[in-house]
Amino acid sequence: GKGKIYTFSVMQRADPPYCIAYVELDEGPRMMTNIVDCDLATLKIGQPVALKFINSENGPPLPFFAPA
Repeated sequence: GKGKIYTFSVMQRADPPYCIAYVELDEGPRMMTNIVDCDLATLKIGQPVALKFINSENGPPLPFFAPA
């Protein structure tokens, strides 16, 4: 449930803006995800993040990450 940002891109022109990133999990693998609940301007490569499940509209909760 924990990791660090490997790389990311902030989509500023989207409404609302969002961040898509690869997170390197403490267990080793990397996964593509969104970074949520943060000021997008302060994100950094190597920043610690923690798993956060967010309910989807018509399906199961989805895994996202937020700064730890």
